[in-house]
Amino acid sequence: MFGGNITEDRKTKMAVVAASVFTVLALLYFIPVRIPYKISFPLWTLAAFSLWRLPWPMSFAMFASALGDLAGASGNFIVQMECFAAAHLFMIIFFVRRYIWRSRNASSQGKARKSRRTAYLVLVALLIVILVSFAIAEIAPGAPAGPVRSGVIFYAIVISMMLFMALMQRSRMYAVGACLFVFSDLVLAWNRFVEPLQAEKYLIMCPYYLGQLLLFLRAARLKVVYDVLKRV
Repeated sequence: MFGGNITEDRKTKMAVVAASVFTVLALLYFIPVRIPYKISFPLWTLAAFSLWRLPWPMSFAMFASALGDLAGASGNFIVQMECFAAAHLFMIIFFVRRYIWRSRNASSQGKARKSRRTAYLVLVALLIVILVSFAIAEIAPGAPAGPVRSGVIFYAIVISMMLFMALMQRSRMYAVGACLFVFSDLVLAWNRFVEPLQAEKYLIMCPYYLGQLLLFLRAARLKVVYDVLKRV
């Protein structure tokens, strides 16, 4: 957003610092020391650095996620869900813009490649339908009737749309990051509305923090990330 006059090398160093501070604060969350709202510290770090490194939709998504963590730490589940729904909507905007740009550049692809892309789209769409159906059939009935249950259904649709668009990017890091985010929220919802899970803190927060970090690093378009992916 505001990094137009900053060199690429400087941006890379900032992203590395952001990832390092994020990791330290994420580890701090799991240490049994009472610090108010410490769950939100990692995302506030990514959000702050995103202003100089990420496109505006992903930057806003990071800020919305940080606010969601803050609301969750305050015990306000409705606001927490609204903030994360906003985060996913911003991610959808980012992914749609990126998908349109990539589609225009790939307009001259052959028939075989178009057929594979169509088959992949159908497969991903089927996965999303299964995910939404599972959330509505197995998780939503356990939520209190009224605004909470309606919010859970709406949230399931929004996060599934985010996952769909992330998978359509054909990027490993976007796909893994989005899948970890979805897994974290599924565990959170199951633990809250269906039945308590053991070690839910780790099952929810480890995938969540890792997913957010992967999304940040991929959206930052760091050359070092591309170099690593080429070797995978």
